[in-house]
Amino acid sequence: MKKILLKFGLLSALLLVLGACSEEFLEEKPKGAVSEATLADENGVDLLLIGAYSRIDGYAAGEAGGTGGASATNWVWGDVTSDDMHRGDQTGGWAPINLIERFEVDPTNPWVDELWIANFDGIARANDALKILRQASENIEVARATQLEAEARWLRAWYYFQLRSKIEKVPYITEDMVAREVPNDREIWDDIEADLQWGIDNNMAESPEVGRASRWAAKALKARVHLFQQEFSEAKPLLDDIINNGPFVLMDHYYDNFDEEKQNNAESIFEVQYTVNDGAGDANSGIDHRTLFPRGSDVGLCCAYSAPSFDLFNAFKVDANGLPLFDTFQDDLLLEDYGILDTEPFTPTDVALDPRVDWTIGRRGIPFLDWGPMSGGDWMLDQAGMGPFLNKKIMFYKRNFKTISISSPTWSAGLNGNNWRLFRLSHVILWRAEVAAAENDLETAKNMVNMIRERAQDDLVMGKVNNTTFESGFVLDIEEDQPAANYNLGLYDSFPDQDYARKAIYHEMRLEFALEGMRFQDLVRWGIDDEVIPQYLQSELSDGRLPWLQGATYTAGQDDHFPLPQTQIDLQPGVLTQDPAY
Repeated sequence: MKKILLKFGLLSALLLVLGACSEEFLEEKPKGAVSEATLADENGVDLLLIGAYSRIDGYAAGEAGGTGGASATNWVWGDVTSDDMHRGDQTGGWAPINLIERFEVDPTNPWVDELWIANFDGIARANDALKILRQASENIEVARATQLEAEARWLRAWYYFQLRSKIEKVPYITEDMVAREVPNDREIWDDIEADLQWGIDNNMAESPEVGRASRWAAKALKARVHLFQQEFSEAKPLLDDIINNGPFVLMDHYYDNFDEEKQNNAESIFEVQYTVNDGAGDANSGIDHRTLFPRGSDVGLCCAYSAPSFDLFNAFKVDANGLPLFDTFQDDLLLEDYGILDTEPFTPTDVALDPRVDWTIGRRGIPFLDWGPMSGGDWMLDQAGMGPFLNKKIMFYKRNFKTISISSPTWSAGLNGNNWRLFRLSHVILWRAEVAAAENDLETAKNMVNMIRERAQDDLVMGKVNNTTFESGFVLDIEEDQPAANYNLGLYDSFPDQDYARKAIYHEMRLEFALEGMRFQDLVRWGIDDEVIPQYLQSELSDGRLPWLQGATYTAGQDDHFPLPQTQIDLQPGVLTQDPAY
């Protein structure tokens, strides 16, 4: 009743004001508002499209997603939920993420709300661009209008993929629908595919302006959508086209794909563009993952979230031939300096490891890019609670501090302009290997995997650190011309059968794409989450490790996806329905 009376009072007051004003008042446009007619030209549509692109990192100032719930890195939904990563920071901080990692998510979790709202905001922005494009079509050259539409549809498809890969019951809202009336009562994969296929069929540009989606990006995303549905025959021609006809080549070095000095490189198909020190404050930086950087006096950033697991580190173990230990890497788990102070003696393991481990994971006694060797628990806040490892892929070189990273003082000095690579050729090659394995084409599957492994064979982290302690005033003793650890990476002679091929490919994807926000959803689409996650929890938490995570359990059929936010159910009663699993 109070709300009704308030609205009546405001309307009455407005009528009194209008009655006392001249007719000219009625012709004035409200300040800060832009009419659809004003935007109905090429420039206006492009501005709306840029607004839709700006949401692709999952962040908008003052809007949902600001804490990272819709981050382009998917570090929570794809990594923390998997066997690759712990939340990081300290026990008790950021409780909603604790619940996500413990598989105790419910519809009231605010991160679920952020995921939903931020991506639907991106969808709404893409729909706005498409709606105005319809009105402006007569004022825009046909080829240009087609490109604008293809990009808007690609963005809409991406935001829906972000949602559907995590939530099973999602409404598909287009520009000609009344959003509040669209139910979530059907599958939407075909809708996502149709938006992507539209751009492919209508000659979407292959080499648009940097930062915009290309026809290759449409094919890569569509192939990934097919893989999520086990539609291997549909994914195959898209992947072959990118590999055989696209302009992409593997970079010489594995870490080139995470190096801020080599953004938008020859391997990259689509990158989320970040910038800093551009006059926009921190709004265009990688603010969607601002808390993932090391602490400690050596680096002084924030906040050591994103802590790689023991399981991930041990997955990089290799045998005498440099091949992975698919079934035994959890035996005799290497814990590195877990529970050991930086002032106490410790030497990194001499067990043979895939060299990608030290381009992926920061660990004590190994050079951390050019920041010097990581000295141990002083680079994090709660080593006992979250483990001894750090995420290296999101870091930048010290030589670029305050140039590629934000120069003005802030609590999160790690904010930087290093793009996030959503799709690159190595993704496509290993997806093609997955298709080959599904077809029992073992030779092609092996060759594709070896192509990726060969690139990393000699990509060693150099600089053997002889220090065993890092007490106050220590002097570094580093042999710069020596490998930092015992590395070995071999190639496969054969894949003897389909089961072996799948194991090799799944493991290769884990190593190559570790900490890139893909792992959990891959486990689910492969149908092995109900085997891998419980086994991981048992191994990771044995001997009382990580006390805050003790007792976590994984329920197949429920924990493999997430609920609709309760706030959205409440806003659209009778339209949106909750997933029965929740």
